[in-house]
Amino acid sequence: MTHDTPQPDAGTVRRQTREGKPGRPRSEPKQHNGLSTREEILRAASQLFGEQGYAKTTTRQIAESVGIKQSTMYYHFADKRAILASLLSSTVTPALECAEWLREQDLEPAVRLCALMAFDLETLLSDRHNLHVVYHLPELEEDDFASTRSAQTALRDVYREFGHAALASLHPEPVAAELAEDLDLLFALVEASVSQRHWGGEENRAQYARSALRGSLRLLGVTGPAIPDVVARAEEALAGYRAAGASRPAPRRSRGTG
Repeated sequence: MTHDTPQPDAGTVRRQTREGKPGRPRSEPKQHNGLSTREEILRAASQLFGEQGYAKTTTRQIAESVGIKQSTMYYHFADKRAILASLLSSTVTPALECAEWLREQDLEPAVRLCALMAFDLETLLSDRHNLHVVYHLPELEEDDFASTRSAQTALRDVYREFGHAALASLHPEPVAAELAEDLDLLFALVEASVSQRHWGGEENRAQYARSALRGSLRLLGVTGPAIPDVVARAEEALAGYRAAGASRPAPRRSRGTG
């Protein structure tokens, strides 16, 4: 004697699929150190770009490296060029966001500038995405760097703004005006830290960051005994920025933007 197994109707199948039972499994990203899916995509792309070049890397390879479907990747980035643009701007955008926050805080001008420099140096020296390799990919064209250079110009202008304010708070007008002639050296010192990613370990990078901060404060005319105090207060301000990060809304990104 046989028994027919009752078959679910179409409505039941649809309900079960919506409830996550017999439906198609979703691809989950391979997590590295708690990175978000977006950061995983950037990390995988930078590694593949460095290993096999930008032109030979496909979006399918990037998605497979992360462990997600291409459709999931396209939710975060419209195409491979958008990923590249995000990688190239990733060292500038965070500093601009930090500068906006610092501008709103009640800080002495020299401390505000020192905090921005410390944050910028940390971002550049951490090199999360092997950007020293990405920046030198032979396939990249001048247009690929257009948005990054625009952001760098905006950041340089913030350095100038913060620098002029610091000089005005530290010196009488004639002295401040004279020192302001070399103000762009501060931005140059930070930008030069990119070369530190090519050699040495973490200690070398940390030493460069400390030297850049101390040297910059001396260029502003901050006296020796006051330098450690300014650096300490800048670090305290950055601790507040990082703590506020959990409560700040994430920057709004349209689909596919870097």
